[in-house]
Amino acid sequence: MLLDIHTHRLPEEAATAILSCHMYSLPPAAACFLSAGIHPWFLSQEDLPAQKEWLRQMLEDKRVIALGEAGIDKRCKTPLELQKEAFRYVCRLSEQHRLPLIIHAVKATPELMAFRKEIRPQQPWIIHGFRGNKEVAQSLIRHGFYLSFGEKCQEEALAVTPPERLLLETDESPVPAAQLCRHMADVLQTSVPALTAQLQQTIKSLFFNP
Repeated sequence: MLLDIHTHRLPEEAATAILSCHMYSLPPAAACFLSAGIHPWFLSQEDLPAQKEWLRQMLEDKRVIALGEAGIDKRCKTPLELQKEAFRYVCRLSEQHRLPLIIHAVKATPELMAFRKEIRPQQPWIIHGFRGNKEVAQSLIRHGFYLSFGEKCQEEALAVTPPERLLLETDESPVPAAQLCRHMADVLQTSVPALTAQLQQTIKSLFFNP
């Protein structure tokens, strides 16, 4: 039962989560499902070619069911233009290989909107660890994004997210996905089984749609 779409901590039941990896954080053999990306935190002009090659090789691993995390972080030290170059590359791979894209975005909503207009993606774009307010959530949803919520989310943003655009993740939090699901169900005034069923339906359509 896959529930957690983005984590850096492989759970005891490996098949319940998508483990995020990058060139400097390689996945263990026990992982069942992976996302692979070029993270803006761990990027330099010198190692971009190596990261691109690593990512191309990772796409041969059948466990990779998504690309990312990748994106734009205006609070990190990596030059913005370099981040954009890497993100554009991962976006192209997402389209070529027909894989969903898990996006790391910090203070970068205008840039993401511009990229979406430029690339016109056919594959799903998922904002991971969304912490923005409800107005930003509504704007992103109108532009076709999915939102993945974790431990540190704004409940008002969660409440306005349509069920079919909603995902759950633990990221680096030690809080189990099941506990997050219970909290989300409380906020949404629904039952845990109903929310779980909706999450699994969305996950199936995004990551396991042949």
